[in-house]
Amino acid sequence: MTIESYQGYTVRGFARQFADGSFEASGAVEIDGRVLDGADPLGYYPSFALAAAAGIAWAKAWVDDHG
Repeated sequence: MTIESYQGYTVRGFARQFADGSFEASGAVEIDGRVLDGADPLGYYPSFALAAAAGIAWAKAWVDDHG
């Protein structure tokens, strides 16, 4: 998991590894310890870093759209 602060929100990027070595990305947005929204799986990536970055990007876009 990767965690960042963004415009007063906490954004999280998740990367779940599969047996084939790929990583499934997802993301979440929180404020004051409360989860506001979470992404369904966002796709599959060849590395943890790319999957977590996709989750962070989704969460930042959510903040830009809803914040």
